[in-house]
Amino acid sequence: MLPLRKIDCYGQLILGVLTIMSMLVLFGSGLLIGLFLLGCWQVISAVFNTNSFIRAGFRIRIFHYWTFCIVDLVLLFFSYSSVALIPNKMVTEILSGITFLGAIAIAVYYWKIYFKLINLMSLRDELDGLTKSKH
Repeated sequence: MLPLRKIDCYGQLILGVLTIMSMLVLFGSGLLIGLFLLGCWQVISAVFNTNSFIRAGFRIRIFHYWTFCIVDLVLLFFSYSSVALIPNKMVTEILSGITFLGAIAIAVYYWKIYFKLINLMSLRDELDGLTKSKH
């Protein structure tokens, strides 16, 4: 299971790097498309790994991740629903900017806790192998 988690984590990292590099060619639309794909991938990954995070002792960190995601999605909803409610485009642009910066921060936060989880699981596997070989 650990090799799949490593593939998942590094795949997300590669997509993040490609998102940043696509800004040079596609400008803002590359960032938006990349953030959308990366966000979907990370949410799916977090759904499947939440139980592992909790069992590994990262309960508070994964709950923070889910809280940040929900708040960011609510802000994104309000930024696009405010277009019809508030004629001032500046409010919409500020809310959109906050949600996009929040999405980037959430992606980096998830990578940090995911790398810590992978390192902890690798260490546990290594220690299990050492203790089994001594008997």
